[in-house]
Amino acid sequence: MVSISHSLQEKSRKEVESFGKNLVVIKAGRVLVFRKSSRSITSAKTLKISDAVAIKQHIDHIKTVLPSFHISYPIRRGGTTIFSTIVGVGKDYPQIRNIKVVKGRFYSSKEEKSGEKVIVLGYKIAKDFFGDEEPIGKTLLIFRVPCKVIGVMEEKGTDVSGEDQDSLIYTPLKTAMRRLANVDYINTIYVKVEHRDYIPYVKEKIRQLLRKRHNIKPGEKEDFTVLSPDDYLRMEKEALHIFSILGGVSATISFIIGGIGILSIMILIVNERMEEIGIRRAVGAKRSDILFQFLLEANLIAFSGSVGGIISGSIFSLAVFYLFSLPVVLSLEWIFLSFLLSFVTGALSGIYPAYRASSIKPVQALRRI
Repeated sequence: MVSISHSLQEKSRKEVESFGKNLVVIKAGRVLVFRKSSRSITSAKTLKISDAVAIKQHIDHIKTVLPSFHISYPIRRGGTTIFSTIVGVGKDYPQIRNIKVVKGRFYSSKEEKSGEKVIVLGYKIAKDFFGDEEPIGKTLLIFRVPCKVIGVMEEKGTDVSGEDQDSLIYTPLKTAMRRLANVDYINTIYVKVEHRDYIPYVKEKIRQLLRKRHNIKPGEKEDFTVLSPDDYLRMEKEALHIFSILGGVSATISFIIGGIGILSIMILIVNERMEEIGIRRAVGAKRSDILFQFLLEANLIAFSGSVGGIISGSIFSLAVFYLFSLPVVLSLEWIFLSFLLSFVTGALSGIYPAYRASSIKPVQALRRI
């Protein structure tokens, strides 16, 4: 259970990295985050590029501010039509979202400023339209607008917000706003913060600034939502915390049950080997010899149980990692701790039976022969 818990934590860490390091996201409208996925409750057209400029100018500890416009459109090539999300965003998007181009290139500053009809495909979209064919230089129709493919992004999968990055199509912000949608508003602003510790401060300052710019009075609901990776992971962290607690409780119960089992077995062994104890004492064995013998046997039982538990636990953990595509995490520290606790359990459980065996008088034991 510890291995699975650590593996889930490692998966969460990788998801945060894929989302973007030290990233704050402002979305237009009210957005509800539930189990790592975001769902828009209300939409708004009040988020502007000027808001992104104001955030950059008036809030400290910010490295990059990137306005973005997302819209879903049918994408066509020949007889194939696929609905996909078009992401209109600046050229710095790959850096702040920690994603790379594997074929071709991302668009340049010149293409961004002039609003060129160029696109960069997500890995899955490129496969769906072109298969093994070279996509660079080809044309796709985005709602009757021909756009030239200049690059393909690396395979990233679903990020911490629940969005499949491999199914997105990227184009310059001006292209998305003017040539594709003809709007003057945006729906997302990406803000890269200098350090993780500044994220709560930046989030609060953004909220105050946008409330003021959007003329939202005290008590009125905001027409935007400020999110960070921690907001998406909060419920998962709570679930992992509960899982860790349950793991500790189950482990404690397991050791208690194991200790009671060893205690019962050792008492039975002492009763059945009364004659052996009497003969050993009669030929010169000391009480300490008998005590040490039965303590050793209790610890051997605990040792064999711990070895079996570690082997079966590791096999089960590896099976879970494989079935659910989780990172492989087997902690040597916890394996060593399990050995140590097993010996402690064996020693504590064997004290009373060993003491009882060493207290048997030779005459009393030999009468049973």
